Amino acid sequence: MKINCLIAVLIIQNSNNMRIRKSFYALLAFGLMFMVSCNQTNRNDQISIIPVPMQWQTNKGYFAISGRTKLICSKQNETRKVAEYLAKTIGSYTPFIIEIVDEVEGESNENTILLKIDSSCNNLNSEGYRLKVHSDGIQIQANSSKGLFYGVQSLLQMFPPTFYKSVITSEIIVSGVEITDQPRFPYRGMHLDVSRHMFPVCFIKRYIDLLAMYKYNTFHWHLTDDQGWRIEIKQYPKLTEIGAFRDSTLVGHSDKLPLKYDGEPYGGYYTREQVKDIVQYASDRMIAIIPEIEMPGHTLAALAAYPEYACTEGPFHVAGEWGVFEDIYCPKEETFTFLENILTEVIDLFPGTYIHIGGDEAPKDRWQESAFCQQLIKEQGLKDEHQLQSYFIRRIETFLNGKGRKLIGWDEILDGGLSPNATVMSWRGEEGGIAAAQQGHDAIMTPGAYCYFNHYQAEPETEPLAFGNYLTLKKVYSYEPVPEELDSAEAIHILGAQGNVWTEYLANPENVEYMVLPRMAALAEVDWSQPTDKNWESFYQRILVHFKVYEALGYHYSKGSYKVNMITTSDSAGVWNIELQSEIPNAQIYYTTTGDDPDVFSTKYVTPFSVNTSSTIKAAIIENGTMKSVSKQIISKHKAFGAKLTLKTSPDSRYAGGDASKLVDGLVGGNGFSDGHWIGYNGSDLELEMELLHPDTIRSVSMRFYQDQPSWIFLPEGWRVDFIDEDKPIFVTGNFCTPVEEKNDIVTIQEIKVQLTPQLRSKLGIKVTGLKKNPAWHPGAGENAWFFVDEIEVN
Repeated sequence: MKINCLIAVLIIQNSNNMRIRKSFYALLAFGLMFMVSCNQTNRNDQISIIPVPMQWQTNKGYFAISGRTKLICSKQNETRKVAEYLAKTIGSYTPFIIEIVDEVEGESNENTILLKIDSSCNNLNSEGYRLKVHSDGIQIQANSSKGLFYGVQSLLQMFPPTFYKSVITSEIIVSGVEITDQPRFPYRGMHLDVSRHMFPVCFIKRYIDLLAMYKYNTFHWHLTDDQGWRIEIKQYPKLTEIGAFRDSTLVGHSDKLPLKYDGEPYGGYYTREQVKDIVQYASDRMIAIIPEIEMPGHTLAALAAYPEYACTEGPFHVAGEWGVFEDIYCPKEETFTFLENILTEVIDLFPGTYIHIGGDEAPKDRWQESAFCQQLIKEQGLKDEHQLQSYFIRRIETFLNGKGRKLIGWDEILDGGLSPNATVMSWRGEEGGIAAAQQGHDAIMTPGAYCYFNHYQAEPETEPLAFGNYLTLKKVYSYEPVPEELDSAEAIHILGAQGNVWTEYLANPENVEYMVLPRMAALAEVDWSQPTDKNWESFYQRILVHFKVYEALGYHYSKGSYKVNMITTSDSAGVWNIELQSEIPNAQIYYTTTGDDPDVFSTKYVTPFSVNTSSTIKAAIIENGTMKSVSKQIISKHKAFGAKLTLKTSPDSRYAGGDASKLVDGLVGGNGFSDGHWIGYNGSDLELEMELLHPDTIRSVSMRFYQDQPSWIFLPEGWRVDFIDEDKPIFVTGNFCTPVEEKNDIVTIQEIKVQLTPQLRSKLGIKVTGLKKNPAWHPGAGENAWFFVDEIEVN
């Protein structure tokens, strides 16, 4: 289409007929606008850069890089480092030896790649750049070496995927383009836990290469935890002699009973020289490393080596299982000296601005039991143990500030009062980031629902072992780091977002790669690109090109989720409108309403459809004749549909949003308690009154309950249904026959059904009595027990 527009312009310009020329001028203006439209429509098919640039325009030219191409750079030392990086990358996959020469004003730049610090880019931020590719050469300009480096990353993404297979011997063809680009957020981070499982230096560098590819500027390195201390500290050698090694490691999920261990010693650590090497490697790629040294909790590995810094005598052992442990640092002066000495060595190794001190999941049991801690609370005029943690964090922050560094911690550092200059990393949802920003503190958003890459990214039955939650590529891409609750003055404190990779179930580099790719690419676009520039269909087409790059480089990656999501709405008459969605654009979806598995002879999904009777909807993507995982939704049309509910007790908001109306929405909960249909109660009872839309003859009442004991979910103890009627009030009670002492790690769904003599009624009262606490035999003994319920059906 663009070619046709250009031909029309040439016809006009070469015509000798004035009438024709005049009549075509209007067409010319339209043609030019149409050309822009053509470019806009097709532009996402023309480049595959991730994150998508701020502004770009393709042109009809191209440049061929060969062994004769020279790399010209301005004379700053940092610019030459970027040039060396580019030349080395090209030389690693081709036989080309790219000569680097200093820029000389007035000399021809034909057949060159120019890297230049240029004042014309001062209107961009310090990481912005301009990239121009035309037939004579390539120019990358920026106002800093960081900007040049990110321009180089965009250029490398324009190379054909075959470049990385080392098969190009003559020239690298780069399509013509002009790009102006800069990041939205100043902080763009990826995290890696090396305590639960440790990875070799060569993989840490390979991981950093991925960060560089997607223009991340921060690597959050989680170096210590209960399961292992991974950094050499000269003054305290037992941290690595003892704290770096555990006797055994849990096999499988930590909530599956009985727990099983591999019986194999596990451990290791990074020497100071290895750390320095990695820090320099990252710095050469414009990446700052934030080391995390956990305190006051997640410290069993340190206490195993130096038990004198605990509140009890121990003994302590490096943990071989996952979770949260009660033993934490005791806030004695000797402990602060110990930690300050450690941090002094850490600061010497890491030149960046931030030191991460954890601060999360620190149980207060030992502090409550400690006479020393209780006396300290009194002496410092503190209210409770939460303020004692704030005192602890403030002491560490004062030390770090005195060393010219800033403290950053997980959002629990807000508890008891935030330290004056601390930055908050918000992981338990967005609330911590919102609170910090509203108090004038910087925050980095990393909520588990969008940024935890250790969660399953496709249907668990098709995936390697992972943490139990579910986070698809499309959901990562949908994330908006600036919460709506913040005004413009508060929003500037949101520095960016970070992806977290916890490695309880990631025992080797291949697993880590698989979990971060391609979700890392999606979050990179969230962090870098403006919301108005994001487009899921465009991103998906670009990531397909990146899959070819992953394959060429030998990275392990996920192709995403083939799950069909059912978006179901209903009206007051009990008609359900069903929309089928997938994160795979233009997926071929087939469905049935009879409960049968779909195949290519089933109905092909085109537009939303409706059902008005009880049905079992099944849907699946069929690709190349193969049916992917089947999604299922049971719809139950019953007399309590849409009933008015009056709650006397409230469900937990973490599941189905605490929306009790889902108990009577006709959509029956499935095999996962977090599927958005099950309503959860934690350590409490369900009690409500139900008023039907109109009086009706009632013959039965049924409820379904979910049990998953390893996940702390038990069947309730009992239930009661009251039929509220002025003339003949009656009630029915019952208990569950399964004794709570019976251990059962199989997920079960149990239905109770009350058969009644038919009677015209309109109001019911329902009470379900929960277990309240986990039983004594359970690993979570004494903690609040859950029960889940859905759907309450009246017929």
